[in-house]
Amino acid sequence: MQCLEWLPRLEAELRRIGDLQFEGARTLRPDQVHVKRNAAGETSLVTDYDTESERQIHAFIRSEFPEHSFLGEETGNERRDPEHYWIVDPIDGTTNFAQGIPYWGPSLAYWRRGRPELALIHFPALGTLFKAWRGGGAWQDRARIRTNDAREYTSLTTVALHSRTHYTHHLKLRAKVRVLGSIIGNMCFTASGTFVAAQGRGRLWDLAAGVLVLEEAGAVVETHPDYHHIDPATYGCDGTPGETLTLVARANGHLPPLSQYLTPMP
Repeated sequence: MQCLEWLPRLEAELRRIGDLQFEGARTLRPDQVHVKRNAAGETSLVTDYDTESERQIHAFIRSEFPEHSFLGEETGNERRDPEHYWIVDPIDGTTNFAQGIPYWGPSLAYWRRGRPELALIHFPALGTLFKAWRGGGAWQDRARIRTNDAREYTSLTTVALHSRTHYTHHLKLRAKVRVLGSIIGNMCFTASGTFVAAQGRGRLWDLAAGVLVLEEAGAVVETHPDYHHIDPATYGCDGTPGETLTLVARANGHLPPLSQYLTPMP
């Protein structure tokens, strides 16, 4: 696969960006943290390191793959060849980054003809990098990873939820719960077997790399709407931030979907 030839350069770039962010997290000042509001009226934190990281990754992709398109959380949609898309979240878990919680980092996905082919996700504060390529498995640093082989939810298993689940749903499940504050963290640590299931909400750049890592690790992945039917070339191009996706992933087909145990609150 041609994209495997790109992997060493991409990994080196993402680790370089991670080093920049790690130093930034140590020295972050209040004036480098801002509140942004998108076209849907939603507010969230953004730091100077989000925008600078995406600027540098964007420049790297433009230099290495000048004909390819680019979709980023901060940059938006830059369309060239619609069959080749690089999708970037410069820092997933910005609130964690700003508050000294270690679950945050950059993610980069290459999508070809509307499906993910290559994914890299780096957690600088944890010193680890996840990657996957279609047909080649999922990896954490140099070790191949697989999902948990649990066949039921018990008090010995752990699930990861979205940071707002506690006030949108009732959870009726005999399992331990963790909230990392990073949807890509939920996805990666489900892929590695730490969690048996994960739930979250985000936009395409939040999930673009994680869905491939999960699938290549053996997970059952569902998104609503179905990410297979989302075209990066038209995502967020009409002045809106793009559709929000709900993710529900489980370690294997023996486990029922986590959504069966989540009841929406009135």
